Order: sequence, then C-alpha cells, then structure tokens
Amino acid sequence: MDYRNHQPTFAALRRLCAHLAAGFALLLVPLLAWSQATDLPPVVFVHGQSGSAQQFETHATRFTSNGYPQQLLFTFEYDTSQAAQPLAALDAFIDSVLARTGAKKVYAIGHSRGTTVWTSYLDSAAFNGSAKVAKYVNIDGRSQPTLPGGVPTIGIWGEWNTADSGYNRRGNTNAVIGPDPSANYYFGTKSHTEVATSAEAFALAYQFFTGRAPATTDVVPEPPGQVQVGGRAVIFPENVGYAGAKVEAWLVDPRSGHRIGAQPLAQFDIDSTGNFGPLKLNGTKHYELALIRPPANGAPETVHHFYFEPFSRSDLFVRLNSSRPNTSLEVYLPRDPRFTNLVLTRQRDFWGDQGANSDQLRIDGLNVLQANTSPRSGVNLAVFAYDVGPPVPPSPLPGPPDGATDLSKGELFPFNLLTFLTAVDVSIPASPDASGTVAVTDVARGSGNASTINVPNWPADVHRITVQFRDDDQAVERFTDPQLGPRGRLPGR
Repeated sequence: MDYRNHQPTFAALRRLCAHLAAGFALLLVPLLAWSQATDLPPVVFVHGQSGSAQQFETHATRFTSNGYPQQLLFTFEYDTSQAAQPLAALDAFIDSVLARTGAKKVYAIGHSRGTTVWTSYLDSAAFNGSAKVAKYVNIDGRSQPTLPGGVPTIGIWGEWNTADSGYNRRGNTNAVIGPDPSANYYFGTKSHTEVATSAEAFALAYQFFTGRAPATTDVVPEPPGQVQVGGRAVIFPENVGYAGAKVEAWLVDPRSGHRIGAQPLAQFDIDSTGNFGPLKLNGTKHYELALIRPPANGAPETVHHFYFEPFSRSDLFVRLNSSRPNTSLEVYLPRDPRFTNLVLTRQRDFWGDQGANSDQLRIDGLNVLQANTSPRSGVNLAVFAYDVGPPVPPSPLPGPPDGATDLSKGELFPFNLLTFLTAVDVSIPASPDASGTVAVTDVARGSGNASTINVPNWPADVHRITVQFRDDDQAVERFTDPQLGPRGRLPGR
C-alpha cells in the first residue's frame, strides 16, 4: 500500500487499490494453518559489514504477510568494527532462540559479511552449528564449492559477486555456494544491498524454506489500528544499546513534519539492550521517533530525530542507529545553529550515474544524487547532507558553513573514503524553533515512484535528523531484466 505522499496521485491510488486487492486475496488463500505454523523453524538473519536488522526489516514484514509468525523471526546483530567473527556469540544466540521457541533447528539467512559469519560457524569443528541449522540462504558474500557444514544451501548473488555482472568488485567471476550450480541465482543488475532486500530474494528464500512459493512478495497492509512498531536504539556500527537514552514517539503532520500535540504518544527508557516498544500506531499516518541522547563528551543533551514513511504493517525491527555526541563521524559534521544537517537512508543502494536508470534524492527539489556524489560503484545506502565552505589553509579539510550549495565538490571527506556512505555540500537554512520545513523526496529508479517525507528544519547545534525511506518499491520489484533468465538465473547456469 502506498501511503507515502500526503496528496495521492492517480498512480498512487491505483497502487493503493492493487495492494488492497492483494490484502483481500490473502484473506481468501489458506497460507499456513496454525498447527503448521507452530512447526516452522525460526528464521535467523545475520547482517554484513556496517549492517543491522535494517537489511531484514522488509523481509520480516513479507514473511508475516505470508502467515509466518512474527515470534519466529530473529536477527543477530554484532559489532562490525571488530575483525573477529562473533561465532561464540552467534552460537549462544541460536541456543536462546531454540530455547525460546522450542524448535530443534533454525533457518539461516546471511548477507555480505554475514555469510562469512554463517559459513565459518557451520564449518567450524568447535561449534555444532550444522546440527542447529536446517537450511541456509547465502546472499552476495561468501563463495565456496562445498555446502557449509553439509547444510542444504542456496546462493543469491548481486553485482558484487555475480558472474559476468560487470560491476564485480571482488574479482570473483564464478560466484557459487555449494556443488550445485542450479542452487545459485544471479541478479547482475541489482546492487549489493538491493539484492538482499529485494522481492526476488525473499521469494527464493521463502520457497526454499517452506517448499512453496509465497502467496505475495508485497508488504501487505494491516488494518491501520492494528500496526505495532518496535525495535532498538543503538550506537552504530557497534550495534550496542544506547543505555541512558530515551525514545519518544510523536505523531507528525505529513505536510510539515511538525509534531502534533504537546506530549509524545509514548516514551521509553533505553537500557543496554536498546529495546523500545512495541507501541500501537496508525498505519496511514506519519511519525517521528526522537532519540534523546544524554550529555556526553562535552556536548549537552542532544536529540536525534528519525522520520519514516507510514508503517503500513507491524514492524518490530526498526533501528535507530546513532552515536554518542562528538564521536565517530559526528566529529566531521558542522554544528552550526544556522543550518540543518540531514542523513537520508534506504536499504536499496542509491545510484546517481546511470542516466535514466538513476535514482533521484531531492532536498527541497534539488537532486543530490549525481555521478560525482553517488556512483553505482559506491553502493551508498546513506547520504549525509550539510553545509561546508572551502578549506581554510593550511588544512585541506572543508571549512565552516558558507551558506552556499556546491555539488561540484563531489563526495565530501571523509565519506569519499567510506563504503556505503556519501556526503554532499547542501546549505539548508534552519529556524531556531524548527518552524520551517524541508521536503525530502526519493524517486526510485525503474518505476519513477516518488515518496516525500517532510521534516522540520531543526538547527544542527543540538539536533540530528535521519530520514528513512522504504526499500520495497513494489512496482520496480516486479521489474524483470530481459537479459536474465527465469527467476534470475543466467543463461546456461
């Protein structure tokens, strides 16, 4: 269901009707009787480098759209700033999942570095992992000719590891997991994270796990009053709970992003788990989740504001990824109260150099995705937008804000050195009371569907803003590359 724009277009209404029809069809199709559902193994997803449960968020709602119980969906998160593989922690996590669910084994999904975690775990003699995993889905990461731990496995490959993709950054021209080529599926036109969150990947994993094709690959809306939202507030990329912080949930006006009401709908004290919620929301409305960060490192109390498209279906894997003030990448961001800083994210890589097949990411109408700011090879999932001036000699670093937008600078330092992230010089005036509005629009490549999230122009001295767009653009997910064979297999494979 497309509730993305506050003024529906004809195309949006048509998509709305299609999703309502899909939801109605699901009511008529007997998917999984409860007696069958309770016999299903739990699903455990392991993310990759600089990742989190966000790469599984849409798939979780697709699983529940097909009748898979929410209580059987899990994500294992770990600190990707550490080189060591967290095998002992994964083993303990799986034991806790089995104890909690009463299951004998789990279904496993890994993406990117998460595939190394899973294969190392399954192949390790120190852990009896293969006795705890029934089936394994390996997405765009580890390649090996044997089945990990002898566990039934399929491989799903995107452009980082796909044979003949032309965008292979690892030099692997024959990516395969296990001895059976027909158990590997190739999507050379999908980016590294896009292939993991795509409808095609979900369909393959679901059928492999259950033995049947899913009734739908869409996120089927629930009745608006039944939607529940929860997740974790974490220090990223360590993925540890932001202990001592608070999370506030606010209803906002979609036309401005401004809060409605004088008090939040709910407030949660965050402990070392990072957990908050669940709370009941209306699936047709817009919300802000505000992370109140306690004073630290010489900074006063600060607020990290998160804005989303409407939650059309219950989502318990929301992640509020933040950092402590004056640490990590925050040290490079100007904190000038005259300007607003933005972080714009989506779990489908942003392309800016593919001509008509590029995405658009507009800030007050300005498309910040260009060939020099977000090339396809950058596999960028987040765009930082803030105002910087020219360097002040002798420093080569960008200077203080100068009130001018200059995309010709390309990717700003140090983001030009980092995978998955980019940054652009965009001057966004702030109001002391955040009474203004910044319009942020994501136009998905392939379909051209536009989603707009309006946010207040909070001043950057005390406030951070993250805007999170959905990755499940339904129309483009059904797009089929004519050069690929059935279900993404390359000819002859």
